Amino acid sequence: MIPRYIVLLAALAAATPACAQNIASFVVPNDDGYGVDACLESGNACGQPIATEWCVANGYSRAINYRQQTAADITGSIRQPTEIAAAQPHAIVITCEK
Repeated sequence: MIPRYIVLLAALAAATPACAQNIASFVVPNDDGYGVDACLESGNACGQPIATEWCVANGYSRAINYRQQTAADITGSIRQPTEIAAAQPHAIVITCEK
């Protein structure tokens, strides 16, 4: 007899949409060389193709979103801000899709 929790886990895994497993967000430092941060700050439309190129260069097919990093993006799993996080106030979050 199979325990109920194993059946429940299998049902949840089957119910998870496949597309959810193909989307990932990345925090990209503002000095990455791609220039997405400069496009966001200037308001130009160049950000989308540059973000897509970043995704393609990292094994994804396209960017579905890009924006400046906010305080809400920091999970709080580290009690004190690190020097790296403090040094990158204009980091970019790029969400990619496979």
